[in-house]
Amino acid sequence: MGAVNLAEESYRRKNNLGLRKQASEPHYPKEELDIVFLVTEEILGDYSDVVYGVSTGTKASAVLEGLVAQIITDRGYQLEGGREGTIKAVLDNIMRYGVLQDLIDAPDITDIFINGPQNVYKRVNNVDVFCPEISFRDNRHLEQYIRTVLAKVGQRITQAECLVDTRDVKNHIRINAGIPPTAKTPYLCIRKHTVADFAAEDFIREGTFTPEIQDFIALAMRARLNTLIAGPTGSGKTTLMRFIASNFIPDDERIVIMEEEEELKISHSNQVDLEAKKKAGENDQEVTLDDLVRNGLRMAMRRILLGEFRGKEAFALIRAFGTGHDGGLVTVHANDINNAIDQIAVMMLYTNAPLKYEHLKMLIAQALNLIIYIENYRITDIAFVNGYDHQQQTVLLEPILETERDASGNLVYVWHPLSDDARRLFWRRGVSV
Repeated sequence: MGAVNLAEESYRRKNNLGLRKQASEPHYPKEELDIVFLVTEEILGDYSDVVYGVSTGTKASAVLEGLVAQIITDRGYQLEGGREGTIKAVLDNIMRYGVLQDLIDAPDITDIFINGPQNVYKRVNNVDVFCPEISFRDNRHLEQYIRTVLAKVGQRITQAECLVDTRDVKNHIRINAGIPPTAKTPYLCIRKHTVADFAAEDFIREGTFTPEIQDFIALAMRARLNTLIAGPTGSGKTTLMRFIASNFIPDDERIVIMEEEEELKISHSNQVDLEAKKKAGENDQEVTLDDLVRNGLRMAMRRILLGEFRGKEAFALIRAFGTGHDGGLVTVHANDINNAIDQIAVMMLYTNAPLKYEHLKMLIAQALNLIIYIENYRITDIAFVNGYDHQQQTVLLEPILETERDASGNLVYVWHPLSDDARRLFWRRGVSV
């Protein structure tokens, strides 16, 4: 018996590598894999425009079906299900998500990760779970699958352009993919956007907020406070913003919604939706979030909603919030409430405005009224923005709600009395608290 490397053996057992290899064998017959693979490869190589046309509805599905049937006839391919079964297997592989379709359809799965041919994970309840029942034969097979997914949304991936970030609008999916030489192994990341309209009872039952928190946020929206929703990735910022905008902004107040990618899907009868656009060709024109914000300021809107601060658009929107545009809503990625202020200030630097960092933070203090922090789909902090301390060069944040642990280690909410300045602002806006 050969010598065993204890470190490697420990790593293998810890990560169940031996079990994983055994469990990840393809679950479909080799013959079917080869035929579907070969026909799909030919379709993608010669007729990717037809795939995109059928996917978007600009071409009849019968056109693609005819091409598949012709290739099958010419090559003499046929599965056990006969000619019609062979055509159906190929079309399902091209037009749907094939082996990932069940994961796409599952409402509790938020993300799907393919890290390699035998390395597929799904994210459920913020936990990554290995999927041994899903695998690909080799790198070439996985790369073809990636090309199939991208063809449906009119994108291509090549060795020259080996990283792609796009989305499937129809299925509310964000897609990020890479192949060699940049990616050592072909990979695919799929993020599913939640578009369900959750009721207040759903959030209360799941612990996102309490009835008291809901009532306070409703009052803040009535008082037209410029509100920032902050939190880490996947914390529920977009879902919370959708709920707030859909339930607490009156229909007689016209709103503009600006996003880099359409995610909010706000239910409001009096709105205009704007979306950024990447440059699609040499003669095409890019439309950035900064362009959308500047355009939105000319639309005589009652409220401005920005899906997320991402870059230099932060400067234009903060200035707008600080000069009479009240009742706005926006989100930002941050680790805590104070970090949210710093993140916005850094983004404002992207404009190369001749202002110092402390001047930018002063503008933020003048523009924002309320910050809501959410983590793991639970509102943990709410703070009132009460000006700027020039001596300390910091934004003054007054806690309204904080989360602490009691003697038993359970999370509990601690409410703080509103300051006179906060009450005065509510009163000036006609709202009693």
